[in-house]
Amino acid sequence: MLQHWIDRFVQWCYYSKDYAFVRDTKYGVPILQSLHLTGITLLLGTVLILNLRLLNFGFRSVTLSELSGQLWKWTKVGLALTVIAGIMIFLPDPTRYAHSGPFRLKMILLCLTLTFQFTIFRRTVRSGGTGSRVRNIAIALTSLTLWFGVGWSARAIAFFQ
Repeated sequence: MLQHWIDRFVQWCYYSKDYAFVRDTKYGVPILQSLHLTGITLLLGTVLILNLRLLNFGFRSVTLSELSGQLWKWTKVGLALTVIAGIMIFLPDPTRYAHSGPFRLKMILLCLTLTFQFTIFRRTVRSGGTGSRVRNIAIALTSLTLWFGVGWSARAIAFFQ
């Protein structure tokens, strides 16, 4: 049943005239990929800064919770831009992505990463990293590993079909 709905959605995406401007133009996909990369840069830049601060590597003159407050809006902007542009890149050729092992891995890692980011990591950062040093290191390294795992699996899409 679910596979039927997925197949119908994939077919709708592929044949939709609404996305012909992306699928059939020279600049549609490159523009969307540029927006996607801009969003990723904002998102990962802010995440990296927060993780470095959680690890006590720099930004020590600002408390972790203050830094988080300043960066949070940019994290959300980066995430929104990344997701919206990513969906628009996916829609014109969903079959290619749906059958790609690295893309499926990327989506699984992205779900895990976002869950971790908006629960454990966010609580830790908002509390100012007041937990034990070992716990903070574990959280920061887990966050970085998950985010870079998403990035590496995304890059692998181009190489492994």
